[in-house]
Amino acid sequence: MKLFIWAEPHRVLYGSSMVIAVAETVEDAKKLAAASPGYRFAQYPNAPGNASDLKEPTRIVDLPCAEWHEWSE
Repeated sequence: MKLFIWAEPHRVLYGSSMVIAVAETVEDAKKLAAASPGYRFAQYPNAPGNASDLKEPTRIVDLPCAEWHEWSE
């Protein structure tokens, strides 16, 4: 299993977007992303971006792993 990360899969005014999936392959990760709900701030579920537009992941990370993220203006 690996962690697949897409940075900025769709544009957000005054912010950024990210898709994260844990799967065996890129194809499986894209299928999971297409079937998953999204969230905005504390609202869940919310409409996700269009997963059919996903290109190659920005990063593929071996598990186990951990990351910190920050979104700032």
